[in-house]
Formats: sequence, C-alpha cells, structure tokens
Amino acid sequence: MKRYTFLSAAILLFCSCNKLMNNIQPKDQLSGSVVYSSVSEANLGVLGVYSAWDPEYVNQIGSEVADECRIGLANTGAGLAVGISGPGQVLFPWAFSSQSSEILAPWTNGYEVINDANLVLSALPAVPVTNTSDSLEKLELQGELLAIRAFAHFDLYRVYAYSGIYDSTALAIPYVTTTNIYSLPARPATGAFFTQLKADMSAAESLIGSSNGLYRMNLVALYALEARVALYTEDWTTAISRSATVINAVPLATQAQFPATWTDAGASEEIFSLLRTTQSVVRPGDLWYNIPYGVYLFNPAKALMSLYDTVNDVRYHSYFATDSSLIASGELPDIIVKYEGAAGARNVNNLKVLRTGEQYLIRAEAYAQSDNLSAGAADLNILRAQRITGYQPVTFSNKANLLAAIFQERYKELCYEGHRLYDLKREGANVQRATIDLPPGVTNGTLTSSSMYYYIPIPLTEVNANPHILPNNPGW
Repeated sequence: MKRYTFLSAAILLFCSCNKLMNNIQPKDQLSGSVVYSSVSEANLGVLGVYSAWDPEYVNQIGSEVADECRIGLANTGAGLAVGISGPGQVLFPWAFSSQSSEILAPWTNGYEVINDANLVLSALPAVPVTNTSDSLEKLELQGELLAIRAFAHFDLYRVYAYSGIYDSTALAIPYVTTTNIYSLPARPATGAFFTQLKADMSAAESLIGSSNGLYRMNLVALYALEARVALYTEDWTTAISRSATVINAVPLATQAQFPATWTDAGASEEIFSLLRTTQSVVRPGDLWYNIPYGVYLFNPAKALMSLYDTVNDVRYHSYFATDSSLIASGELPDIIVKYEGAAGARNVNNLKVLRTGEQYLIRAEAYAQSDNLSAGAADLNILRAQRITGYQPVTFSNKANLLAAIFQERYKELCYEGHRLYDLKREGANVQRATIDLPPGVTNGTLTSSSMYYYIPIPLTEVNANPHILPNNPGW
C-alpha cells in the first residue's frame, strides 16, 4: 500500500519523486485510512511507523552545519559522478537554500512519521480485542505511538525553530494530531508547542510498555526523551529527575564494552536504537562514506580530534581512525569510524537514538544551571572516568567553567549523533571552525547567530503550499 503522509499536497508531490525519501513499501506500511482486524495487525502498523523513521536527516544537519567535520576532498560533485553533488555538500559551506534536498529531508520525513502515527492512533479504538492481554497490548501500542509522535515533533523543532535559544514566545513548528494531510496549520508559539508535546509524553507514560525492547520506544526511552526535552526547555528539575531514572535503569558501558556498541557487536548503554539493514534507505554511516563511489564525504574535524587523550580515551579509537594510504588517492587520511559497520557490512549500523552517556551530560548541565556545582561536576567526572583510563576527577570553582566543560564533553561524547549545532544554538554561540578544518581557499570559519545560515529555513515547498506557515526563520 502506497504511503501518502505529508503535511501539504506540495510536500507529498515532492516526496513522491525525491530520492532521499523512503520508497520501500513493506506490507506493514500505511495507506490513507487503515482498519485492523486484530491487535497483532495493529502491531504491524506500529512497526510501519518505525520503518519510515529516519532521524539521520536531523543528525546530518546537526553535524555538517556545525564544527564536527571537514568536507571530504572527493566530495566535489564531479568527483562522485558528473553533475551530481555529494550529500551534505551545501550544508558544510553554509550555501544551502530552502529548496536544498538536505533541508527538505527532515521536514518531509518527520511529518511522514507523524502522519503514520496519527493514522494508527485513529484506527486503534476500532481494533477488536478478545482477551485481557489484547486490551493491555492495545493500550501499550497507543502509548508507543504517542511517544513517537512527540519525538518526531521535537526533532522537527530542533531543526526548524525560529529561535535557537529557548523562547516560549518564538515560533515553533506545527504540532499535528490529525490525519488530514491537506490542513494548513500555522506555526504555534514555542510555549504552546511544548504544551502539546508534553501532553503526548504524559499520556504515553501511563500506557507505554516497560519492556518493549531496544528497538522500540519503551518507558525508560520515554523518560530519556523527557530529560532531553526538559534540557531544551530549561526545566532543570525535570531534566534531573528523568535522567536520574534512566541512569539507574541503564548503566554506562564499561571501557571494554564501549567499542562494541559502535559495531553492533554489543548494545551496552543503548536506551533506544533504530534497526538498520542493507535495505535501509539511509543509515548513519552513509552521511560520512559513500559506498557506490568509495569516497569519504566528510572527515573528522582536526579541532575535535585534538580534544581527546588519544591513548587513554576509549572514544578516540571508537570514533576515529587514520588511513595514510588515502593520501595517494587525494583524500584526507583521518576518517570517521563511529558508524563504519562491521567487516563485510560497511555502514550497516543501527542508529543510536538515546544513550546513557547523554543522560549523564543532561543531568550535569541541569545541576550546573541549578547552581549545584558539586553534583554537576560529579556527573561529568563519572562519565569521563568511564571513558578515560587513569582519569583524575576535577573540581570547578564557578558555574561558567563547569558549563563550558560540560558543553565541550557533549562535543566529544556525542559527535556525529546530531547534537552539536543544536547545542551551540541553545547557547546562542557561534559555529567556529578551526583554520585547519577549512577547505583550501576558504578563510571564513565563523557562522554567527546574525547569519541567515545559522537558522534552517522552512522548506519552500511548504511555504508555497501553506500561506499560514509564514513567517519563515530569520533571514529567510
């Protein structure tokens, strides 16, 4: 059954022909209306929602517009195929437009997932149940869908919010709870947007299962999402309480376990991940390495690599490698291996959406913002000690220094997981690339908050189709 699941008719038309979008049609995908004859069939519908969900597009913008990468020397368009630009090529030099495919992709995919979730939610009341087990599973599916809907909306907010710094009066993005793809909603204020999002999360709490497994949203994953949302909305009390629950439930990986997380040989400290296979339309490793052409699209930023203890920090060799043989073929020798995949399965890595490492950093930041410097430093030290052999705890004499250390640790811990740009924008900080990370001939490594490219525009297709969506973001 073909999927038509976009916010406007114009976006629907765009996505039917855009190669970035999901064009695989498994039996569990959704049509414009759905009827399920059993709870097991409804469960297939929920699996269909997961099959459409590609947060890699959000991660791509979060990494490539920021300061985590250097653009690959072969990522020049003609170096891949005549007339074809490498993915992300317009993001890195801050040359994108509201029509760029990389700008369209998160919007179209996000609202596709939201519409799919709404379709199944609208069908659930009519699903027949034959026993208590069916009734309970049906409620759990409802909770799962509400959690997914909240998550997808939150990622759209991170990309397309009018203001980088939290401002309850600034414009957010439409919060869609109906299945009418032809509606033309306006942008609500951020405060109203988060009221709806938190209502979905609150409703999901009493419904969602606590043992759905790693590859589906469950209660612990929902708490982790709530902690992340609380961080962005500066609700420090909730950020502390929710992250604490998650930390108690899912411990950090040991140094021995940590590397296996990134080859899928292990799953330590993963809270929620999305399955990726050779048939997946996009996988996290595809953002860095192009398999058909055998070239590195992006390489790690030297400024980022220089922050690690290259001998004792387990993250360094889990995230990076150096292959000097690449120099002969005109490429950079340092490469990103965080999502490289296992031997014989290049780029086939599950997407780590929520991890315990992030939760420690959320709680540390929330403690710091609440002026509890000792607790914030303790969380930061715990995470570092788990990653760095021989690490000695440090103390902080003031809030500014602690927050600076936490944000730098987020840069190191969460690189290529789609946080960096959004973290900088939460601070109101510039994107600042080191000179060594600029391409030949480029001298400007600073993207200020006054630049239009600091903000991601609402895609032109949506603006043309929906007169209520304006104003666009600053500068657009």
